[in-house]
Amino acid sequence: MPRYYRTGVSRSRPARADRFFRKRSALAASRIQDTRRRDGQSLIEACLAIVLICLIFMGMVQISQLFAAREILDYAAGRSVRAKTVGLNSWMVKKCAMVAAIPNAGRIEEPAFTNIDLTLQAQVSTLSPGALWDWVLSEATPPNLQFPLENARIPFFLGAEDVPDAFVLLDYEDWDSVDTDVTATGLDGGMLNALTSQAYPLRMPMHRAFYADDEVELHGEASMENHYPLYLEDWDL
Repeated sequence: MPRYYRTGVSRSRPARADRFFRKRSALAASRIQDTRRRDGQSLIEACLAIVLICLIFMGMVQISQLFAAREILDYAAGRSVRAKTVGLNSWMVKKCAMVAAIPNAGRIEEPAFTNIDLTLQAQVSTLSPGALWDWVLSEATPPNLQFPLENARIPFFLGAEDVPDAFVLLDYEDWDSVDTDVTATGLDGGMLNALTSQAYPLRMPMHRAFYADDEVELHGEASMENHYPLYLEDWDL
């Protein structure tokens, strides 16, 4: 009898072991599924966080561009009021403000120009990213093919007698959105106040997440003593 009892016990061991390993396998499978669920959840959370960070970053860049654009308009207002205080006519005052607002004017349209820097392209194709970065930082004056063209045309633009002649020489994508107005206050000259305004276009990706329109109305102001009535007669040309 003891022998048969021991044999019965030995025969029950595989069944118990099988149940044990089944439980272990089920527990391991459950843990793997939980890990996969957590990994998927982490991936979704990371994607949402990256999108939010990108939105915040682009919004900060767009705000910095708006601050810079307003400073440009203040400078344009200063150039226009300075032109008026020495007796230049309204057309010349407008041209001075437009030239000062070139950084806000977008892409150049006239003359037709494609900004292709062959030197930079050669460096990009031959240097590694780190070496290219070092080369760009080591350049005292980075090459800009558009600047010499603008620098040569601006004097002729300022010397143009009418609108068609001026915009054949030089024109920009958003130049028509820049407007300036100079008014005089006080008696015997008094003060000149210039207001330069622009419907500044928003071109940063996803800007509609922060603002409901594609452009923002910006203004620049400047004031200066009015000198020209002391020695000139204003015909308001």
